[in-house]
Parts: sequence; structure tokens; C-alpha cells
Amino acid sequence: MGVKIFFVTKTKEKKMKNNKISFLLFLIFIFVFAIPPLPSYAQTTPEAVEQREFKIIDRTEELLKKPETAEELIKMLKERAEMKLKEKRKALLKKTKWSTGVISGYETNPANDANDKNDFYVEEDFSFNWLPTFHNNISADVGYRFANQTYYEQTDLNTQDHTISASLKFYPFESGKLYLQPGIEHEWLWYTLDDTSTYEDTKAFIKFKHFTGKNWSTGGKYEYSYKDYNNKYARDENKNILQILRHDYRNTAELYVTRFLGKYSVKLRSKLYRNNSNDSYQKFYDFYSYRGYITLARSFLKDDKLYISFTSDFERKNYDRRVAVNTARNDNVMEYKFDAYYTVTKNWSLNYGLTHKESSSNAGAGEFNDTTHQLGLTLDF
Repeated sequence: MGVKIFFVTKTKEKKMKNNKISFLLFLIFIFVFAIPPLPSYAQTTPEAVEQREFKIIDRTEELLKKPETAEELIKMLKERAEMKLKEKRKALLKKTKWSTGVISGYETNPANDANDKNDFYVEEDFSFNWLPTFHNNISADVGYRFANQTYYEQTDLNTQDHTISASLKFYPFESGKLYLQPGIEHEWLWYTLDDTSTYEDTKAFIKFKHFTGKNWSTGGKYEYSYKDYNNKYARDENKNILQILRHDYRNTAELYVTRFLGKYSVKLRSKLYRNNSNDSYQKFYDFYSYRGYITLARSFLKDDKLYISFTSDFERKNYDRRVAVNTARNDNVMEYKFDAYYTVTKNWSLNYGLTHKESSSNAGAGEFNDTTHQLGLTLDF
């Protein structure tokens, strides 16, 4: 018996050592090979900054996010049942997740304007989450996330994104098929060469998710955010600069439903934004936006190592008073996204994404097309 325990302990120590070595090698790869050369061109506009804020929201939702399959849902419910074993209590309090990744991409129009200036970019990402389970019905998620995006030429679009978050998960029923998740989040987005676009964003949210049998899941989220710009001032109705920093209030509501059909899945999702700002000139940043999505996905190969999805979404954005042609501005945006994830090993995964966006508007500044290709490598443990 003593030999057996010694063997298991050594195996675990060796596994932890290998994980640390993999992590260090990956960090070396990121900082040696993924940093682009010195920039030679810089450009930014208020329109570009506004469009990028929505890109960053989309990126945060999808970044390092593992695909969800029917088999994973069944496994999750089984693990919920196993949590009742007393000997696992201590291990559940210490549960953590580390993730780091590097992405290299090409974008045909990163500024989202009529100039169609293409560019390459590199993005390094890191996240850490503490995921303790305090009780059969209560768990938590406390995390930190960092993302650094660097363009080769359009350097005013370069950002560093720091986010800290904390939330609780409540499971009202023993089955674990329904959970509620209230939480808070604080984000600091720094434009490294454009201080007027840098902001801090504090959010309070509540999420829910419900599993119906093995084939259906539904969920949603409500979020309120308060955004403060570090060095951008509000304007009055006559366009005079006030000695008050600009801040925005945003309400966001989201609902979705997913149907699993063996290795296939279909997801319908809707999202509604309402943004208000203390900038009074033409109520320039006051708008509401509605987005509708449909995602078709399928997993392939043994253990679902390959996962492919296609998403189409439409957005309608109506500004309150921002002037266009004889009326307030409105934008219509179509976006198509193809994603492929391949699990190389338990800890390593590759992903490729292709996104095409077409925006039409009654204002010239809202007319643009943009296509993005990106290839990423991720390490999880």
C-alpha cells in the first residue's frame, strides 16, 4: 500500500512540474516570437474608437471560451452529483483555472472607416480564476483577465485590457440544472498611444442558465455598467468642452436558447443595449442597439477534438439625435463568423476564426466593410 501511495504522489508531482514547464515555455514563445516590429504608422478617429469598444466586448465574450457540447453538459451534471462526497470538499475549495494564449491576425479595415487600411496584429491573453465550491448549492468565480493587442501600423488602436471580477453561483435545486449568478466586474482599458480613449468600466450583472433534459439549455443576462473616461471631456449642446469628464451609463439584456441534436447544436441569441452619456452635443453617444444571432455547430473526431461553428448576426443601432442626412443616424450591421477549435492535448488547443462585417448607414461614417482572419494557440490548466 505504501509503495502505491508513493507512486501516485510522484506521478502528481511530475504532472504539476510538466504543467509549469509548459507554461514557462509558452510565455517565452509569446514574448519572443509574438511581439511585432516597431510601428511606422498611426491613425485614430472617434468613430474607430467607438466601433472598437463593441469589438472588444465581442472579443471578451469569445476569447479563450471553450465550445459547449451535449457530452460536456452531461458530464457537468454528473460532477454536480459527486460533489456530495465529503472527501472532495477540501479539493473543491482549492479549484483554480489558468489560461494563456497568443493570437495572430490580419484585418482588412481595423479602423472601420472608408480608408480600408489593412493591418496585422498580435494579441497575448492571460486569465486566472479561483473556482471554490462552498456547498452543494453555492460556488464562486473570482478572476483576473489581461489582454494585450498590438497592431503593426495603426498603433493608436493598440490596447491593454485588465479586468477583475467576482461572482457567486446559486443552485436552487439538487439536480443542478438551474443556476443564478450575480456578480461584479471592473475593467480598465488602456489605449497605449491615445489617452483620451482610455476608460474604466464598472459592471454589476446577474446571469442564469437552465438545462432541460439532455437536449435543451436556456439562459440570459442583465448588466448595468458605468464607464468613466480618463481624459475625455463632455460637451454642452453648443459643442463647448466642459470641465467634466465624459461618462456613460449602459443597460444590457441578453437571452438565448440552445438545442442539442447529437453532435450538432443550434443556438438562438438576442441582445439589447441602451447607452446614455453626459455628452450633450447632439446626444452624440445616446443610442439603443438590438442584435440577433443564430449559431450552427458540430463536433467531430474522437472525444469531440474538433469543433466547428458558424454564426450569423444582425444589429440595428439607432442614435437619439446624432445628425445624419436630414434625420438621426441609424446603422445596420451584418456579421458572419466561422470558428474552428482543435484540442491537441488536454492542455493545448488551436483555433482559427474568420469574421466578415458589413455596415450600412444613413451617415457616411457608418459605411464600411471589415474582414478578419486570426489563428490562436491556447494553454489551459
